Amino acid sequence: MLDLSIKRGQIEDLDLVKPLWEKLNSLHESLSPNFKERFQKMNWDKRKSNLISKTGKLLLEYVIDNKNDKIVAYCISTIEKENEKVGEIDSIFVEKELRKSGIGKQLMDNAINWLISQNTETQKLLVGVGNEKVIDYYKQFDFHPLHIVLQRKDIK
Repeated sequence: MLDLSIKRGQIEDLDLVKPLWEKLNSLHESLSPNFKERFQKMNWDKRKSNLISKTGKLLLEYVIDNKNDKIVAYCISTIEKENEKVGEIDSIFVEKELRKSGIGKQLMDNAINWLISQNTETQKLLVGVGNEKVIDYYKQFDFHPLHIVLQRKDIK
């Protein structure tokens, strides 16, 4: 039987989810057909800095497995500093063995409810190319593809 607790953190607590974010970044690197180098070059300090610089408000939720006192999932949601009507589910990760346990759904529901409570008019999330299989999962939360953004590869 699962013994999990969802905790809320502040911007100062972001480092708690660093190990899971690194797993997510590695997953994106392995799935990306065009930008593997981008994920290889990305590190936690850059990602955290990007989050902090763009954010007006931030919700960090993380899940602790109480049996071994280990963080096993997280979700980071933000509201743009420049436009408080735009919210984003920036990053979500659930350890493989807990997928389909309902914890990801709970984190998504919490994030959406928080974005709504903050009076956002646009709520979005990004799915990396190569990871399209998650689109059907996000559809249950009423997230649907809107644009396909093409980006030139780094020329360095």
